[in-house]
Amino acid sequence: MKKFLAVGLATTLLLSAGAQVDAKPKFIDKNKNDIEDKWEKKYKLKGKNVAKLDTDKDGLNNFVEYKLSLNPTKKDTNKNGVADALEDTDRDGISNGTELELGLKPYTAYSKSKKVKDGNLKDTDGVKWSEKVRELEISVESGKKEFELEYEKKKGKAKIKLKQKGYNLDQATVRALVTDLQKAIDDNLTEDQILDLIQSRFELTDTYEIEVELEYMNGDEFEIEREVEVDDEDDADDEEMIDEDDQDDEDQDEDQDVVVEVPAV
Repeated sequence: MKKFLAVGLATTLLLSAGAQVDAKPKFIDKNKNDIEDKWEKKYKLKGKNVAKLDTDKDGLNNFVEYKLSLNPTKKDTNKNGVADALEDTDRDGISNGTELELGLKPYTAYSKSKKVKDGNLKDTDGVKWSEKVRELEISVESGKKEFELEYEKKKGKAKIKLKQKGYNLDQATVRALVTDLQKAIDDNLTEDQILDLIQSRFELTDTYEIEVELEYMNGDEFEIEREVEVDDEDDADDEEMIDEDDQDDEDQDEDQDVVVEVPAV
């Protein structure tokens, strides 16, 4: 009787274990691209190189979208106005698209080190990747003078394009401005601060029209289009001196009005 009970109990346990195994969803990947076939079917993804394709043209391939649980057919999965490539899904301080460009993994915050988040990794110049400028485009027109510049940091290398007429800018000046913008990122930059940095670094002294597009590695973006009037410091000084002279004259007039000579009686 005891033997029968033991065999029955063992059979029950085996069946229970088998039921648990069967209940666990199986990962089926017939084309062996590390993407579950069920996910590919859900979004109607087909083709030999499905994993490497960027179906929605947002800067992220389908494999990354799968790992991040994003919609590979929509550029903005959560409809928050920020493209999936500009989101920082793993919260490491660098946007998803930039991580791919840098050879990092957008689906883990520790691609290179188990102790240092990707955003805190430093470039050869000692600046954190999260604080670096990814792209910068500036167009300035002042009378007959104008210049256009493009700066891009891609795969660890900076590329600079510069066209100008009437200005004397060089790549060193552009790099210096980028350094200024990187140092100031912790100060919660405003548009006015960005314009002040550009005006100071490029020594813009005349009224000018400017367009700026700025993007950091962490996904922060700025778009500025404005006409800026530059005050002439010499004229301001002259005006101040004139005002002071006028004030002196007024003071003298007031003194003369107060002092009254009374004739002797």
